[in-house]
Amino acid sequence: MSDVLIVEDDLILLDFLSQEVANQINVPEKKIRKATCLKAARHLLSKNRPDWLLIDLFLPDGSGVDLAEEFVKDHSNSKVLILTAQADQYSLPASLLTNVHSLINKAEGLAPLREAIWEISREIDCNLPDLASLTPRQLQFLELIGESLDTAQIANRMNISFSTAQTHRRQITRRLGIKGSALLTLAKNLPV
Repeated sequence: MSDVLIVEDDLILLDFLSQEVANQINVPEKKIRKATCLKAARHLLSKNRPDWLLIDLFLPDGSGVDLAEEFVKDHSNSKVLILTAQADQYSLPASLLTNVHSLINKAEGLAPLREAIWEISREIDCNLPDLASLTPRQLQFLELIGESLDTAQIANRMNISFSTAQTHRRQITRRLGIKGSALLTLAKNLPV
């Protein structure tokens, strides 16, 4: 399980990001650490170093880049995901290029964020399900699970027999090593 610190000054967005990360890495939201400013983030970092940071670029008491540089200073393999509304107006300092996994523009929507969270989480925690083990058809099936459809509804939507749909479901659960509510949570938050 990866440990993350999210630093975002917009409280609504902070709660949303916390929920998204918790769903992606399949942990309770209360396990995600959060801060709304650099001072609070530095305090949390001094207590326990997370595996990675999800940080806003512009915070009320300074730049998220300053915190990112402090975070990676003595840990060259540290990962940072930066979220900002001004991605096109900002270039990263050279000292962070190898550590910043992604610089995501908030205006690009949820898909790039989910994909980046998933990629970082998979790098840190190899126990997370490997979506690459699924065929395109199985990924399509998983997406339909995410729409809260049952096996019969998915069979109808995909124009396949019920037994073929059951086979797809069994293969997905076997390949990913998850089932039940964990499979539904993953399917609802697919990084694709």
